[in-house]
Amino acid sequence: MSETQNAASSHFACHASHYAILSPMKAQKDPLHSFADLPPEIETELRNHLRVYSFSAGESVFVQGASPKAVYLVANGRVKVVRGTPEGHESILCMRGSGDYFCPVPLLDKGKHLGTAVAITDVTLFSIDKEVFSDLCNQSPELLSVVQGDCLGEVRHLLNRLETFAFRNIKERLAITLLNEIRHQNKNGTANELHLTQQDLANLVGASRESVSRILKEFERKNIVALGRGRIILKDQQRLRQLAEK
Repeated sequence: MSETQNAASSHFACHASHYAILSPMKAQKDPLHSFADLPPEIETELRNHLRVYSFSAGESVFVQGASPKAVYLVANGRVKVVRGTPEGHESILCMRGSGDYFCPVPLLDKGKHLGTAVAITDVTLFSIDKEVFSDLCNQSPELLSVVQGDCLGEVRHLLNRLETFAFRNIKERLAITLLNEIRHQNKNGTANELHLTQQDLANLVGASRESVSRILKEFERKNIVALGRGRIILKDQQRLRQLAEK
């Protein structure tokens, strides 16, 4: 194994032989976009410790139950974090795109990864070693505040999802999920196309793929969405909002 592969192996638990370390100049987005307004010396330290990796669609970044090695930031592409049960059931905890980072709950509570991170598309990721990141959080109340705030935001998001699962029917949950995902995907743009499989959508909605597929086809007949392979075009977001607000 080469020195490059050894370096990659030290950061990631799976598929180490497939990793390619890239030049930071190839990144398409500022890796510290999520950490704006930090003290200059903390920002400099973060940048000095960035490592850049690429993953092919379908590859795992880290696995559920493993000890965390780093904090991960998405330069480009999309990643999902999936939590599985011993019975084989899966639920998507979150999806991350360009400019996002993975909520470092395991670094804060010293626990294991809550789910498995899988590249939805080809992805470029940045990583910062967990010890370095933890030390910087201890040095900088501003950085720690950002991390804690984002983690609490994830808790609020999950609580909202639980409420939706408990009190809304599948069609309403599907409308809410489509709107939430396009809103998150478009925080830096105005596209109306989601790059999402129907199985991933079903895992987000908390329903079977068959149920979600049936409702999507109904939406398509009503000209609310257009369906393609691995993508969903939202043609009438107003009608989705009407369903979501029932």
